[in-house]
Amino acid sequence: MDALIQKTIDALKARQFGAYYAETSAEALELLKSFITEDERVDRGGSMTIEQIGALDYIKENCGYIDAYTVTDPQERAKLMAARCSCDTFLCSANAIISDGRLYNEDGACSRVAPMVFGPKQVIVVAGKNKIVNTEAEAKKRMMTIAAPLNAKRLNTGTPCTVDGVCHNCSHPNRICCSTVITNFCRVKERIKVIIVNEDLGL
Repeated sequence: MDALIQKTIDALKARQFGAYYAETSAEALELLKSFITEDERVDRGGSMTIEQIGALDYIKENCGYIDAYTVTDPQERAKLMAARCSCDTFLCSANAIISDGRLYNEDGACSRVAPMVFGPKQVIVVAGKNKIVNTEAEAKKRMMTIAAPLNAKRLNTGTPCTVDGVCHNCSHPNRICCSTVITNFCRVKERIKVIIVNEDLGL
């Protein structure tokens, strides 16, 4: 295992997160599946990583899952997203994982960070090794120069960063980095499980 990954996993465990290593996406999926049962209500945040490892297909086929992203009515979609906080298991990734064992996330509507910090019985975070940084400042820089511009472009938000790939700290109504959440400690031990994959995944 890479020394930085090992350091990060050890630091996460010291902060009461469940921390796990997967060599490949396939291993990460099998590990994730071992944490959930088919009778659970499982939901997920907008995450390329969750899709890339095959977890979205799995929960669609095997768990009680309603995809809020396919609902066109705004009120119904908002209701489904709010219900994430009462699901059994919530799947997501992180914008960055600081090697001292903290999770760094920025969100627009906060329908991802809200269930991460409160509500579901467990949260499973899957992240590629490319998400690991050494400092909070590096996490912020990663968000401003990689995650936010590329995600904004992917989501066709029309924000200034989609044009030049640079954060403008804008006031655009479609801004996707509205709230910053740093999870310093997992109060309920191992409620938040972090699977670090020895691959580059997500943005």
